[in-house]
Amino acid sequence: MNAETLLASYAQGERDFHKAILIGAQLQGADLNSINLNKANLMNATLTQANLSLAEMIEANLINADMGHANLRGADLTKAYLNGANLMGTSLNQAQLFSTSMGGVNLIYAQLIGADLRQANLTQSKLIGANLSNANLQDAQLNNTNLIGADIRGSMLLNVDFRGANLSSTLINDDTQLDPKWRVIWKISNHGGQKHDLTNADLTEANLIGVNLKEANLKGADLRGANLSGAFLTNAQVEGAQFKGAIGLSENAKFDLKIRGAIVD
Repeated sequence: MNAETLLASYAQGERDFHKAILIGAQLQGADLNSINLNKANLMNATLTQANLSLAEMIEANLINADMGHANLRGADLTKAYLNGANLMGTSLNQAQLFSTSMGGVNLIYAQLIGADLRQANLTQSKLIGANLSNANLQDAQLNNTNLIGADIRGSMLLNVDFRGANLSSTLINDDTQLDPKWRVIWKISNHGGQKHDLTNADLTEANLIGVNLKEANLKGADLRGANLSGAFLTNAQVEGAQFKGAIGLSENAKFDLKIRGAIVD
């Protein structure tokens, strides 16, 4: 099936296009409200500014599709494949994205208010400035994602994998449900950790690039695998702290930490 055939059938009232093969289809700006594209193959398709509100796209293949600024409000993308897709500025408010594969997706300034992203894989995705307020991301994978300026106020984020994620300028509030480890990391990422008591803190694989930890109490803290590029550790108490596998430490810095009682090797 090609784009012209789909659009003609849709115009005549047809809505069921499940399992359709639409690889590379040009559907930019198309009005496809409430369409059924369950298990359809839309790899490399262009759907920029398309209206796909309330669409059914369960298990659809949207790998590397361009859906920038499309309307996907209330769409069901459960277990869909969106790896490498462009969703910049796309509206996904109230969308169903349960267990969706979204590795490397561009979601810069996307709207995901109230979206269901439970168990979604967003590894290495860009969520800069995205609005995820009141979204449910429980058990999702957000490792190495860029969340600079993202809004996660009121969101469910328990048991989320934030390893290596950039949480700088991310907006949270008291209603944000966040595991204690990541709330601490968010706090020091955004407000610094100078003179903070971080005794025995779990900071493993945290993104702490450029963070000020001067004079912090890091005794017994676990920073294995943390990214400390450009971080400041001057006069920090590091006795018993673990830095094995930490990123961004020079050999001189490692030596200094070691003689101050840290575990580096």
